[in-house]
Amino acid sequence: MNNLYKKLIFLTLLPFVLNASSLKEIIEMTLKNNVNIKALNYDVASKKETLKSVSNTLNPTINIGANYTRLDLDTRSTQVGATSVGYLKFGIDLYDGGKNSSIKRQKGFELESTKLGVKASTKEILLQVVTLFYQVKTIDENIMAYKDKSKTLYAQYKREKQKYDIQMVTIDEVLKLQSEYESNRYIVDDLKYQRDYLYQNLSLLAGEKISSVDDSKLPDILNLKYQSSSSIKALQVGLKAANENIAQVTAIKKPKIRFEDSVNVYHYSDYNEGLLKDLPDTQNQLMLSFSLNLYDSSSSSKRQSAILAKMVKKEQLNYAKAKEKMVFDLAIKKLATQKSKVASAKSALDMAVSVYDIILTKFQNGIVDNIAYLDALSKKTINQALYNQALNNYEIAKANYYFSSGVDYKEVLKLKPM
Repeated sequence: MNNLYKKLIFLTLLPFVLNASSLKEIIEMTLKNNVNIKALNYDVASKKETLKSVSNTLNPTINIGANYTRLDLDTRSTQVGATSVGYLKFGIDLYDGGKNSSIKRQKGFELESTKLGVKASTKEILLQVVTLFYQVKTIDENIMAYKDKSKTLYAQYKREKQKYDIQMVTIDEVLKLQSEYESNRYIVDDLKYQRDYLYQNLSLLAGEKISSVDDSKLPDILNLKYQSSSSIKALQVGLKAANENIAQVTAIKKPKIRFEDSVNVYHYSDYNEGLLKDLPDTQNQLMLSFSLNLYDSSSSSKRQSAILAKMVKKEQLNYAKAKEKMVFDLAIKKLATQKSKVASAKSALDMAVSVYDIILTKFQNGIVDNIAYLDALSKKTINQALYNQALNNYEIAKANYYFSSGVDYKEVLKLKPM
């Protein structure tokens, strides 16, 4: 490829380069606009309000109400026919076996677990963004490689067509080049569809239209130490919440003490005022109650159910820990393997380019036929595509290594705190 041709390609692609979105920009769009992240944050807000609703463990209540009672049949002279009562009642749990305190702790753990879950889910979404970013880069670069092949094929086709017109070559020499050119156009069209599909998925995650990406690279960070991710921490907090669920069931068997104070205002009608002269207009009633559940048929089963639910969470936590460590170890091996693939793909591309240059010279001088030429051209293009894919898969491998290590993604992606 001569310098003039390179300049023409650069000038053609310049508007796309200037408008291309960097990986950092797309990630910041995602953190700001992604609907799944927004939904997760709404869930956090909901859990905060739930915690507020149970923050007062004494469970104080103030109620206002009224009732009306009327006797219509067989009423004695010493009875009131109709009574209206309005009341204001205050109540508070002096001791409930620790149930309300346990509920408060449980809701606090659930809030903490939800926050950690948001971090874990956000990291998964960002890993999808990084993966799509480099997948679309691979497609973009391969489209350029196959378009370059099309231009080369078309130029050779025109040259062979001119030779055929003056009967220097046979028609099959021309048709082979034309067939290869059409097959290559088919590949380009298929790659364009794949590119549109990936760009639409990337735009959906980012919440904004993305039509081109730049040449962003992830930083090279070696020797990361594995640390528990937000997902593991969320499961650990969930285990604490399960303990509180057991405590709430256990509280059923503990004594309860409640205090209530009510002010009642009475109004009477349809009664013998001569006999009933000292009916009260207002009364203040204090009540201190004590209760103890000696037996019920369900508390034992509820407690066993809560214990089994905790065991489920514990086993899920053990499995998640083992799996996460396995994923991290595999990510290290994948990174090393992918780095080796880049070197191999580069070597294969260099050799394919060298072979193509030799075969091209021989083909133009009539030493080899177009079958050898087309084979060399195809191998050069395929190896270029494989090299592009190897480079971008290496970036994806780095992302998987970083994200599976448990390190803060903001540190890896050089993002400012939100």
